[in-house]
Amino acid sequence: MARTDKNITSGTGELSTILGPDADFEGRLTVKQSMRIDGKVKGELTSSETITIGSGGSVEGDITAKDVILGGRVIGKLSASGKTVLERSSRLTGDLKTTRLVVEEGAVFNGNSDMSDAGAAIPQHPPRKITLTDEE
Repeated sequence: MARTDKNITSGTGELSTILGPDADFEGRLTVKQSMRIDGKVKGELTSSETITIGSGGSVEGDITAKDVILGGRVIGKLSASGKTVLERSSRLTGDLKTTRLVVEEGAVFNGNSDMSDAGAAIPQHPPRKITLTDEE
């Protein structure tokens, strides 16, 4: 049984919103705590905590959260400031931006990934001067 069948959060925040398997939502949904999607969503999902897409859940649109646990299907952009978990039953089609990524065997990901840490400074090295001489 995949982990998405359990009540999982990142350990912070409470699970405040659940869209069950018979839910069909279209629009923008923003919550301050964690949410779980087991139904179908067409639109944008935003949470300051964890968004869990259960193995039967699907999202067509953009997802923004601290952490994302994907067990179902997503077509769109996924952005997580913390960790993203692609479980074995997951299918992600779209671009992914996250700082930490876990991909279980069997997960499918088609798109581009960006794992740069926006808060971390990229070390800059001064240009080097190279002198070439013609010595024999």
